[in-house]
Amino acid sequence: MQEVTLVLRAPSANRVYTEAAGLLAVAEARWVLGAHLGTVPTVRERRLGGMDALEIRLPSGSGTDPLRTQQLISALSVTLGAFDVVEDEGGDDDEDRDAQAPEGAPPAPLLRPRELPATVTHPGDLETILKYPGKTNEQFTALLINLAAALSTRRAGLFDGTLSLLDPLCGRGTTLNRALRLGLSPLGAEIDRKDVDAYRSFLTTWLRSHRYKHTLTASKLTLRGQHLGTRLDAELAAGKQAQREGRSQRVSVLGCDTTLLGELLPDRSVDALVADLPYGVQHGAKAAGAWQRSPLEVLRSAAGPWRSLLRDGGGLALAINRHTLAHEDASDVLAGAGLRVISRDGAFRHRVDRSIDRDVLLAIPTDHPRAEHLAALGADQEKIRP
Repeated sequence: MQEVTLVLRAPSANRVYTEAAGLLAVAEARWVLGAHLGTVPTVRERRLGGMDALEIRLPSGSGTDPLRTQQLISALSVTLGAFDVVEDEGGDDDEDRDAQAPEGAPPAPLLRPRELPATVTHPGDLETILKYPGKTNEQFTALLINLAAALSTRRAGLFDGTLSLLDPLCGRGTTLNRALRLGLSPLGAEIDRKDVDAYRSFLTTWLRSHRYKHTLTASKLTLRGQHLGTRLDAELAAGKQAQREGRSQRVSVLGCDTTLLGELLPDRSVDALVADLPYGVQHGAKAAGAWQRSPLEVLRSAAGPWRSLLRDGGGLALAINRHTLAHEDASDVLAGAGLRVISRDGAFRHRVDRSIDRDVLLAIPTDHPRAEHLAALGADQEKIRP
C-alpha cells in the first residue's frame, strides 16, 4: 500500500518558467522528501480537472513523521493545495463518477482536501512587490532554498527558524526575502553598492508600511582597517507579542566581494548556502573594475571561502548558466575546494531566455556525515530534459 497525495500546482508568474515548472517540481519533491524522510517518493505530473498537479506516493508504514511530511509538501515551491486520494469502496457513487468521465478515460479519483500547516509568515508582497531587470522568479528561489536546506543535517531548522542560510551573491534580496517568510534569519553579501542601497530602501518602506516592530541600521563595513562598503542589519517582529515571545528575526547584508566572506564570518557557521551565479554577460557594472569576472572566475575565487563557512553537514544549491559555465568545470572547481557535486548534469535544466540555459548544482562537503545517502539520492534522480 502507498499513501497518495495530489498536489495542486500554483501557476508561475513567469511564462517561460511555466513550461519547465512541472519537471522541476518533480525533481524538487524527490530530492526534498527523499532527504528529509529517508524514503524517496514516487513523483509524477498529473492533470486534475484541467489543472496541473503532482502525484506523490510514499510507502505506507514507512515510519515517516506525518507532520513533517505535511510541512515538506506545504513548503514545496509549487504547492497551491493538496488532496488525499480516497480509495474507491464500491456503490452508486462509483457508477456516477464512471458515467461522468470522458469516453475511454479512466474515472477521476475521489479526492479529499487536506489541511496543510502554514510554513511561511509575513505577507507575500515581501517577495513579489520589488521588480527589477534580472530578478530571479520567486518559485525558483523557493526551490533553491528547499534544495540547499534538504542537504543539511540541520534541515529541520527550516521549520523552526534555526537554519542558518547565506546568499553570498544576494543582489537585491530575493533569496533573503523568501528566507524571512520562512521564519529564518538570513545573511547575504553583495558587492554592488546600488543593490545594497536598493534593498535597504525597499525593506525600510516595507517594514513601515506593514507596521512591523523593527530596527534597521546601516554602518561601515571594514576589514583590517579598509572600508569595504555598507553593512545593513535589520531586526523585525510582526508585533509586540511576537517581540516579547522572542520571535524576532534578523537579516544582514554585507556590502563586499563574496571572496572576503571567509574573513568576515565565523568558520563552519552556515547550514545552507544558496547562490545564483552571475550568468556571464557581466558581473557588476564597472567596465574595468577588478570585480567584473566570468562565472568560472567568480567560482574559482569564491568556492574556498564558501566551503570554509559551510558546516561539515551543510549543503549548497548553485544556479548556473550552461552557456557560460559547464557542469564539469563547475564540479572540478568545487571539488578543489572540498565540495562534492551530487546532482546530475542537467537535473534541473530549463530555459530562461535565449542566452540563459539554467541548471542547478547541488553540492555538499566531502566529509558530510550523510554524504553517501545524499549521493544515492542524486544517482536515483531522473534526468530532467529541457
